[in-house]
Amino acid sequence: MSRVKDNDEEVKKKIVSLIKGIIKGDTENYKLEITRASKPGDNWLGLMYSVSIVNGVNSELNLIVKMAPYQEPYRKVFPIRVIYDREIFVYDNVSPQFVKLQEEKGVKIIFQPFAKHYVTSLQSHGEALVMDNMKSKGFVTGNHRVEVDYPHALLVMKELGKFHAMSLAMRDQKPGVFRHLQDNCQESFFNSDSFEPVLTMIKNLGNIVLESYDPIRDSLYIEPLKRSLSKVNDTFAGMRLQERYGEYAVINHGDAQMRNIMFKYGDSAHPSTPTELCLIDWQLAHVASPAFDILWFIFVCTGQEFRNRHYKQLLEEYYGSMSTLLRQLGSNAEKLLPFDVLMEHLRKFAPYGLYIAIWIAALNMKESANIPDLYNSSEDVIINHLSVAPSQAYMTKIRGVISDFIEYGYTF
Repeated sequence: MSRVKDNDEEVKKKIVSLIKGIIKGDTENYKLEITRASKPGDNWLGLMYSVSIVNGVNSELNLIVKMAPYQEPYRKVFPIRVIYDREIFVYDNVSPQFVKLQEEKGVKIIFQPFAKHYVTSLQSHGEALVMDNMKSKGFVTGNHRVEVDYPHALLVMKELGKFHAMSLAMRDQKPGVFRHLQDNCQESFFNSDSFEPVLTMIKNLGNIVLESYDPIRDSLYIEPLKRSLSKVNDTFAGMRLQERYGEYAVINHGDAQMRNIMFKYGDSAHPSTPTELCLIDWQLAHVASPAFDILWFIFVCTGQEFRNRHYKQLLEEYYGSMSTLLRQLGSNAEKLLPFDVLMEHLRKFAPYGLYIAIWIAALNMKESANIPDLYNSSEDVIINHLSVAPSQAYMTKIRGVISDFIEYGYTF
């Protein structure tokens, strides 16, 4: 019979119901173990459980079950149904189409940064996904509480280049297929009916940063930030205007940060240098300029000193990786996304990168021990808790982002 390690009987019943189709043969001869797979603050949009299935001949299957928060106040703050719809569409449609194109073009090493998924559910208030537990395959989740080092940043930027290359090649060679993916990947998280609370959090945090400046000494930063915070709603509303991206639109991961990237370390001579990665949590995937993923990763996951040394080089590495895969697929990067267009998009869409850094860095820098049970809190408690700057280190980080934007000529 199954053996379950968890305290929540209701959760256990839901998980068993989800995975029963995966279990083959005599269900009396399997052992089932369920444990929580995340701490408070590790995943804001899902309840994560690790599931191990062992049958009578010691064959083991290790899974991750991600279940949507069902509590109504939390679902009013975040558009839970919308994002689970999106993630399931990515696994069911985007991933297989990208793999198929590479196979048709004879690409020797298939780029496939997705975990295998087995079961999905879109039952109201019971949305869920069942996927391979990539930890059992040697992958480790990136640390979102510290700034990324160069080896990890280099691999992420190269893989983002490949990921965006797939959209560009698909648009070039299979426009009908890409149109279907594009139509179903319009930005819907920041423009959902219930997203006003998150815009409020961003503006609250931005104003805290604004108030930290000296009114005399820091006038260079105060006025641009003040003007920018008055345009937060318009900036996110503009994400849905596909004509802003034109022929350069690609499917973005939409949440490209360390908590959503798993790394594998396959070089024993350099055990701290990652050799593979897997992108997880596709709930915010959407069509936009490739600059969106780059801005998100660079300004959420790196520090000012790091960018002073590596930002330009990482952009070049991204573009080189994208160009290489496009050539293998039979397309031309200079035609589909010239480097100077990418640079212009980084300047044009910089405000989005600033607002994301203001919001996500605050979430990432919160200590698990200081995070209450937000799933079972009221809307006001959720918004107020997520509108607090977690530390002086947070203030320093965001002020560094603003300083760099001014240095790079990014109007925000």
